[in-house]
Amino acid sequence: MSKKMGLVALAVAASLSLQGVAWAEAAVNENTLPPLQIVNKTGIKVVVQVNDAAVIPMNGISKQVMGAKMLHDQYASLGMKSGKDYEIVMVFRAAGSQFLLNDDAYDEKVKGQHPKGNPNRAMIEAMQKDGVKMYECAVAMKMQGYENTDLLPFARIVASGMGAIVDLEKSGYLEVTP
Repeated sequence: MSKKMGLVALAVAASLSLQGVAWAEAAVNENTLPPLQIVNKTGIKVVVQVNDAAVIPMNGISKQVMGAKMLHDQYASLGMKSGKDYEIVMVFRAAGSQFLLNDDAYDEKVKGQHPKGNPNRAMIEAMQKDGVKMYECAVAMKMQGYENTDLLPFARIVASGMGAIVDLEKSGYLEVTP
């Protein structure tokens, strides 16, 4: 019986080994194909969570804001219309709440080296003008010492950033944290 079990184990190992070779060949061949494209071009609802203070060192742009802008630009490049084919809502919370500050508040309240004013403002304003909604977490504001007057004028304050994300998800939005 032990010899029989040994043969079964050997057969299973050989089968798994062959499957591994087939998988490796498929993986090698997959990366030679053209990149997969966005297929769904209507009915898209995305909530982007901006909760990190990480920035691109050379220009001070938030990595998460940049990620949202790239998604917005990808949709636009496909001919998709903001507000018709897709909706993007950005929720700024925790350390990411600083990116909705106006220039004066950013200079006063954001520690560390950065260009004068909020380096994210122009990118955020461009997205907002194209229909992207911007929500600022009241909890983060309180913890950071931000006032309503510190925010960019189109920023909508929500009682809780996490609560807003949950509500948006329940309303059919897909949550993304770049």
